[in-house]
Formats: sequence, C-alpha cells, structure tokens
Amino acid sequence: RQRQMCIRDRMDFIQKNIRYPEEARKNGIQGRVAVSVVIDENGRVTDPVIMRSRYPALDEEALRIVELMPQWKPGMQQGKAVKVEFTFPVTFKLE
Repeated sequence: RQRQMCIRDRMDFIQKNIRYPEEARKNGIQGRVAVSVVIDENGRVTDPVIMRSRYPALDEEALRIVELMPQWKPGMQQGKAVKVEFTFPVTFKLE
C-alpha cells in the first residue's frame, strides 16, 4: 500500500511539472512514453532510458522530467538498500 502511494506521488509530480513540447502541440502529437530508471541505494533516480518512444520531442521532455524527480525511498532486500529498476509511463495528452 505504501509503495502504491509512492508511485502515485511520483505520477502527480510528473503531471504537475511536465511542459508539453511546442513542436508536438502544434502537430497534435500525444501519447505515452515509457521510461526506465534505476533507483540507487540512496534513492536517487539514475540511468533514465526511453523504453517506448512516441516522438523525439516527447521523449526529450520525458527524460527531462524524470531527471528532476525528487529522491525515492530505496529498495530494501534483507534489510539492506539495493538498486531497483523501475519503468513507468509519462503521458502526454492535449486538452
């Protein structure tokens, strides 16, 4: 339950801080970009990689927003902080 809350907080962060690329807006491009990151032992977001691309300008913005994310709670295994890979969507939707 606490993990879901953490994920929800991260998704809220993305939605509040995202800047829709003007090029994509002008061309009516929307969709979902899948980004994979590694959360290191200190909870820092590292190694962002686009796993599913939608459009180059959207991909760039997805990487920018992921790099701005605040620290996460690190993964734990047998009482020790460990690196964890996590993939999540960054959704771009025109209103």
